[in-house]
Amino acid sequence: MTVATGLGEPPDHLLGFPEAAPVDQLHRLSEYPGSWWFASTDGAGSDTGGRFDLPAPHGTCYLADSLAGAVVEKLLRAPVKVVVAERLDEMFHTVVTVRRTPPVADLTARRATGYGLNAEIHTTLDYSRTRRWAIAFHRTGFRGLRHRLRGDVSQRSAGWALFGSAGLRHRAPNGMSTAVRQLDRAEVEQVLERLGVELRPIPSEVPIVAPPRDARRR
Repeated sequence: MTVATGLGEPPDHLLGFPEAAPVDQLHRLSEYPGSWWFASTDGAGSDTGGRFDLPAPHGTCYLADSLAGAVVEKLLRAPVKVVVAERLDEMFHTVVTVRRTPPVADLTARRATGYGLNAEIHTTLDYSRTRRWAIAFHRTGFRGLRHRLRGDVSQRSAGWALFGSAGLRHRAPNGMSTAVRQLDRAEVEQVLERLGVELRPIPSEVPIVAPPRDARRR
């Protein structure tokens, strides 16, 4: 499927591209306690995969710079008004302590415009195009990308797409440590409330109502 986009192709080189400022923490929500899943594709033109997935044997792990950003990244990629409460009970919250920030390209920096980027790097559904940018940054020597989250209309939260070996990794990258715990439903409910999204449980009982008399005659 061809998706119209105003995002151009990456340039021949990205040397000197602005780097993201150091960060103290990163956050990730997942249904599994294993924090470091690096998603990959079978090529930049693959029809499946995430925005910045790299071709195997490399991959990309998606995190956010705050719990709010992680909630948006995991639960609000598509526009929704209600989140099922029981889904939160199945999730884990990973907090990554960053002692040493790796070289990460800052796709939100103003000077990124001079390299041919526009804001569609964060929003376009042409993932084959965004993955070619990810490949170009990886080849330049960057170990990840700082980007905006398509589900965050305020564009205040930032996502961090970190590069690594494809698949599940049991250890954090150098300079980072992880703490995994069950997701705190109350914390997420506060985040969703600020975003105007409701948290509702699955109904335990569904009332059965007799059809109107007119419907019975048909």
